[in-house]
Amino acid sequence: MTKNKLNNILSNIIIIIIILIGASMLIMRFTQNDIFFDLKTGQNLFKYGLDFKDHFSFIPNLTYLYHHYLYDILISQIYSYTNFYGIFIFFLLIYSLLGLIVYKITNNYSQNKLISLFISLITMYLLKSYYSDRVQAVTYILFFLEIYYLIKLYNTGNKKYSFILILLSILIVNLHMPLWIFTLVLCLPFLAEIVLIPLINKIKFLKNHLSNKIIFTKPQNSKIFILTFILLLLSGLCSPFKLNPYTFFIKAFNNSSYSFIMEMQPTILIHEPKLLIILGLTIILFMFKTKIKFSDLALLLGLFVFSLIAHRNIAYVYLFYPLILIKIFFENYSLPKFPEIKNITKYLNINVLYFITAICLLICYILSFSLLKDFDYKVKDTYPDEIVNYIKNNLDYSHLKFYCDFNYGSYLALYDIPIFIDSRAEVYIKEFNGGEDIIKDYLISTGMNYKEIFEKYQFDYAIVYYNNDLYHYLEQDADFELIYNEDNMYALFECNL
Repeated sequence: MTKNKLNNILSNIIIIIIILIGASMLIMRFTQNDIFFDLKTGQNLFKYGLDFKDHFSFIPNLTYLYHHYLYDILISQIYSYTNFYGIFIFFLLIYSLLGLIVYKITNNYSQNKLISLFISLITMYLLKSYYSDRVQAVTYILFFLEIYYLIKLYNTGNKKYSFILILLSILIVNLHMPLWIFTLVLCLPFLAEIVLIPLINKIKFLKNHLSNKIIFTKPQNSKIFILTFILLLLSGLCSPFKLNPYTFFIKAFNNSSYSFIMEMQPTILIHEPKLLIILGLTIILFMFKTKIKFSDLALLLGLFVFSLIAHRNIAYVYLFYPLILIKIFFENYSLPKFPEIKNITKYLNINVLYFITAICLLICYILSFSLLKDFDYKVKDTYPDEIVNYIKNNLDYSHLKFYCDFNYGSYLALYDIPIFIDSRAEVYIKEFNGGEDIIKDYLISTGMNYKEIFEKYQFDYAIVYYNNDLYHYLEQDADFELIYNEDNMYALFECNL
């Protein structure tokens, strides 16, 4: 093995270690309530199959699309063998994989390992608030790969990229059906460029003025690209969801759940300093004599508008903007030769590699026992664990009706406690369940007119947050008796309506 090849291997190993360390420092160590319905749904899929029926709520005849059934099966199997520490390791590896993919693809444009590593770490940092134990953690990677292969297909016309894109699309629709439509959205900037090129060429005024700043590039093979888009459009049918991949977003848009779910709220720019910084850097880049491809510009603008629609969509700006900006930069400018990692590592030898590997293995060994031995995402400190134990040990709960909150209903469902509602919002809106808007009833129940809803559903017990408004209403109502107080966080009331 030549010295250059050894140095290259060493530099790549060091980069991988840095990204792994970065991921372990940034990754969330607390869970979100989605994980509980994912775990229980995975268990139910083995028990009932893909029956599209809800098995959590005591409300009859509710439907559930199982819209990320493949993910639910995977995550429930990891949990069954390793509990929460296995789930944590899984998402740590997925987070690290994202960093490595961002590094690899960025390096294709920059040809500079230090800059590519920096962009990788920046992307991971920007996404840290969004990289929790949810299916999005997996689909972020798939969407990132999609945009990369769309660019490759557009520029080369190579059929292998078409094949890869179709596989990615089929995987997304079965892993995370509600967001599959984003695959088609990512194609739009390229399709718009194909349509606009003939128009721009015919209108000299537009061509002369736009050419100073915007570059219109023809696809290497427009027929292949359009055919690929058609196949991607049809790939939504390669799932058990029938036409739901095409209609889900329309049905879900602006439904009653949007009024109280924070991540569904429109983005207020002044409250998002990281987003403002990224937009500022984008504007600064364009102030210079920077020429930008129309597809890149359309993608940047589209992602920005998308981020304003709902707070959770900001993640896609954080995911794509650093890569696209680096791509634009290196298509316009070149840097003086900075010291590369390979120049730093030329002084290293194989003993250094052994030393680094040994240290990393030692750290992993220590972490595996000190942090992960009893790791549970602090679930017992965050959710009504004691009340669940009380119910299971003291009540014949399988036929009882429990009022609960949207935020912890799925935690109760994980233990087979019949619930009123949980964070699978689409199960409880009429657009999907074909019945009543249960979420509206839930929202009413948290106010002064709670009794109307309690009488409607004939709850046997209510689990509420300690010391909130509903707690005080129930505490002062003779029809409700406080049974259990869990650390001044949750309260269990018996309902005598």
